[in-house]
Amino acid sequence: MLNYPIDLACPPEAGDPGTLHLTIEMVADAPAADISGAERADLIKALRHELAEVAPFATEVGPPIGNTAGAVLDVWPENQAVALQDRVRAAIRATRGNAALQHDGGRIHCSLGYSYDTANSDRLNGALRALTPRRAPLHVDTLHLLNVRYEIAADTGGWRMSWEPIAEIPLGG
Repeated sequence: MLNYPIDLACPPEAGDPGTLHLTIEMVADAPAADISGAERADLIKALRHELAEVAPFATEVGPPIGNTAGAVLDVWPENQAVALQDRVRAAIRATRGNAALQHDGGRIHCSLGYSYDTANSDRLNGALRALTPRRAPLHVDTLHLLNVRYEIAADTGGWRMSWEPIAEIPLGG
């Protein structure tokens, strides 16, 4: 993907952990700076409660797909990931109300990178389709609550994601 206008979530530099992730849900009713420590603690408590009986699970991601937003790996089978998302949404709803759930990110997926300009997606998808194996195993055992920031990147002019860890919540307590 280095020849395409995609800001990679998994940079090619050794030692850089990147921002490769599955977004399960966003708290979208307020900027992170406007959420108090007590409100955050309530959310963490609710997440721990909701996820206490959710067992860690294995699924797969892939095949890679180029689209308008960048490049993604869909999660399949998705039933356990969707069940996890339902539990996370229940915790958000219980602590912040329905207004905090404002986005539908479509299918649960792993973003490989985000577009910052236009390009021919036919060539990108042709290159991605040549990758083998087409799918990769994924083990999900922890939910990470993050303070996510989007800033305009000086090198690309597009937005770039970064984050600050808030809490790690193991599945199954």
